[in-house]
Amino acid sequence: MCKIPILPASFLPLLLLSCAASKTTGTEEASAAANPASVVSGNPATTQATQDASARVPRTRRMDPVVQHLPAPRSLEVLKKTPLYEFRENEVDLYLRALKKRIPDPRARLVHLARKNLGQRYEIFCLGEYPFETYDPDPLYTLDRSDCVTFTEQMYSMALNDSWKGFFETLMHIRYKDGEIGVATRNHYTEADWNPNNVWLFTDMTEKLGGKTDPFTMNVDRARMLEKQFGIDVEIPKEKFVTSYLPVSSLEEVYPKLEEGDIVEVVKGKGSGRWVGHVGLFVRGPKGEPHFLHSSAPRVKEESLPGYAARMKGKVYGFKFLRLSTGHLSVFRSSDF
Repeated sequence: MCKIPILPASFLPLLLLSCAASKTTGTEEASAAANPASVVSGNPATTQATQDASARVPRTRRMDPVVQHLPAPRSLEVLKKTPLYEFRENEVDLYLRALKKRIPDPRARLVHLARKNLGQRYEIFCLGEYPFETYDPDPLYTLDRSDCVTFTEQMYSMALNDSWKGFFETLMHIRYKDGEIGVATRNHYTEADWNPNNVWLFTDMTEKLGGKTDPFTMNVDRARMLEKQFGIDVEIPKEKFVTSYLPVSSLEEVYPKLEEGDIVEVVKGKGSGRWVGHVGLFVRGPKGEPHFLHSSAPRVKEESLPGYAARMKGKVYGFKFLRLSTGHLSVFRSSDF
């Protein structure tokens, strides 16, 4: 029996920068997995510098312990005009510190950051647990690309923090059960893993919005999935998971009750089977109209939510909605991790 080593997020040294996403549930547009990204970062600029010794910044002191320096961050005036997916790590840190002072409300920061990331390249299955594990040797984070899950997780992790350190620690706690990094503790199943393991931060609003809902049941076999997908042998009991969703026919009546920043989970299906196959963020357009902001091939986009539902007719059965629990924010501190 293989035992997977688990590392708490608080143990992570900041110089090991990486990200993770579910690779088992259905997604908006499936494609072949890309080559593993850099051990240090998914950022192309950092990756190139790592691969090319001549790109290293010379030591400023004879005993300078840092070999691979990040270039100095660009000014805030420049960053305000720069897409988020072109930021370096230290620029994310600088921007988040200033943004929290400028926009105190975390939901408003979320919408700002998500729209600043419009046009980010879509790449499915771009993340893993390397260098902490080798089952999935993709990095723990990436700034220049995303899939639907990583986009949603990273936008919220940035919106809730005013530093790179806080962003990364929060990301690990959203992505993994109890913040313990490992392929077996990753929230693979949106309905049965991601939602229950993130009740500390989000409330499932599906039954609370007032529209007619339909139930659906999932038979979850995590041990079989982990063996099939990653070749590891772990003992995890099978689970029968019951939840609900709002069918497309109920959407019209709940649109006025949705709030900007709500997580949108798209329910797809085959026969009588149902599952969450895509996720994104709810925002409102210039006249208050319901919009869907999400990472979908080829790039992050914002579009009409009713238009999306109509365009995906026959492929989408309904939606689930989650909302940031403001009651938790009063006790939310990155130092708690």
